[in-house]
Amino acid sequence: MIPTIRLDEESFQEIFEKARKRIPILYPEWTNFNENDSGIALLELFSWLKEAQEFHLDQIGLEHEAVYLKLLGIERREICPARTVVTCYPVKREMELPEGFRFHAGDITFCSEEEVHLYAGSLRWIRTGCVGIEGYASEREWDGSDIAWKTAIFPEPAGYGSFLELEPDREMEGGKTYGFFFRLWESRMIKRNPVSEGFEPIVGIRAECRDSGSKTWKACELVRDDTCAFLYSGIVKIRIPEETDSFGADRIRFVFSDGEYDVMPMLSQIFLNPVELCQKEEENGRILGEGTGFPDQRFSLERTGVIPSSVELAAEDPEHPGNFEIWKQVRDFSGSLPEDRHFIVDGEHGEICFGDGYHGMPPEGRIRLLRISRTEGSGGNVKKGQIRPGASEEESVTEFDAWNFEDVTGGADRESTKKCFERFETELAKKYSAVTKADYEELLKRTPGLLIEQTRVVETDWEHNRIVAAVKPWSEETCPGLSSGYRNNIMKYMEKKRILGTDLQIAEPEYIRIRLYADLELVAWYRDTEQMLKEKIRRYFEEFCSDFGCTVLYSGLYGFLDGMQGIRGIRSLTIDAAGRGITRNVSGDVFLPPAGLAVLDQIQISVSYTG
Repeated sequence: MIPTIRLDEESFQEIFEKARKRIPILYPEWTNFNENDSGIALLELFSWLKEAQEFHLDQIGLEHEAVYLKLLGIERREICPARTVVTCYPVKREMELPEGFRFHAGDITFCSEEEVHLYAGSLRWIRTGCVGIEGYASEREWDGSDIAWKTAIFPEPAGYGSFLELEPDREMEGGKTYGFFFRLWESRMIKRNPVSEGFEPIVGIRAECRDSGSKTWKACELVRDDTCAFLYSGIVKIRIPEETDSFGADRIRFVFSDGEYDVMPMLSQIFLNPVELCQKEEENGRILGEGTGFPDQRFSLERTGVIPSSVELAAEDPEHPGNFEIWKQVRDFSGSLPEDRHFIVDGEHGEICFGDGYHGMPPEGRIRLLRISRTEGSGGNVKKGQIRPGASEEESVTEFDAWNFEDVTGGADRESTKKCFERFETELAKKYSAVTKADYEELLKRTPGLLIEQTRVVETDWEHNRIVAAVKPWSEETCPGLSSGYRNNIMKYMEKKRILGTDLQIAEPEYIRIRLYADLELVAWYRDTEQMLKEKIRRYFEEFCSDFGCTVLYSGLYGFLDGMQGIRGIRSLTIDAAGRGITRNVSGDVFLPPAGLAVLDQIQISVSYTG
């Protein structure tokens, strides 16, 4: 927590009394403390002067706070437009949707962010199978609704040649780019880390299409893959090769080519013709005003919710009337020279500001606003199903229909200075470099694109700058190992986090198989509970014996069973363990190695009932 420094905490009387009490210490001969004494009058004067100075020094305005934020290396977040994806279906005829095409949700305007080719057909069948094997592993009919279903992307276990096939009801033209939005089922116990720059996909896929004339499969260009080979929900775009038959392609498939999935992705829904939208209104070309050449000129944009990064303007050259020169937008004028054509956008007041002649040149002549966009900020976060094509309800579009299949997110208002300081304190608490063992363990869990359940530094050699860390990926398997894709991404991510010269090694978990044998005496009414007892024992192990290097305590398990309702007595309890590096003591406790993880392999319970 950054301490709050307050300078104006003492009143005039407190300052004066504090100074007067020091007189006997500094000058014992001074004995007259009455107000008529000239020295006391001077003390009162200086006390008043100190109080006035502290009051003025304690007054911090917005300009001071902005400078402090700049010194801290952080900036206030400007207003941010909401973004979403809509599906355009059904489409009456194939067409090119231009960039900037307008959609609406009531009075709120959205614009498409790129040109998109709209496919006029629909999907008929979604199948999975394996290249070279007759028939399909699974098959389902596509209905175009938002109803979620759950189908494995590839036949399990996914191997080389496994594929996901889409059969449309009409051919796709050669040379055209078609888009699909794949929504994946997300019901796992742990969230996959977000992808960042430099992430290497842990699996590889390729796109193919079947020529409707020759019935042969041809390679397609994978133009875009936001799913990272079906690890996330997102847009996938493919380009049908131009050398296909005049009839086009009648089937599309995505083929598993290399790597290994940590968890088999489950497909929830496929949407056709995805179009990315941004909640903004654009305006082009108007005269903002006329510069006078005087310093500190300000011009109102006459708009609220202006996106500062979207503003582009040009000013008339006074020496060549009619010629306009592009001016550059900057965050502030602290680095601007007198001859620099710079301006800033005051998003809070909706104004364009120019320099004072010392920092930034004042404009002289007409000022033309080339481009500007405004947004509703958080007001653009509309609910699912509210977006429709067209600029408004009156200007409806008949060629196609569109709707947003998810709630719109991402819209945010301009950040306040207080919120910015709070964000700085939060960011300050995060770990960005690995120094201690705790740093390594936390950063390893944050490796982009991976599902990591546990990490532990199991060996440190500070003298030789060597660290060994064990990593357990999250998986539906009981004893998952680290694939090459996991290792490569972990090492690549930690390369920028570790201290220079430190040798980081990643170790596999050492799974210690635990077998439990118990002979229990139950009360007579405690019937049909063997399965329930096993479930409770498994939950006990998950809670107390699931960490790296933990100790499986005989007394802990014995006390847990002894305290359960319905168990009258424990005749015998045996904990057996198999694995490398384990040790025991006379009490029956099992000590695991630092990289060891206890896996409850078998539970055998024999019961007898007494009245």
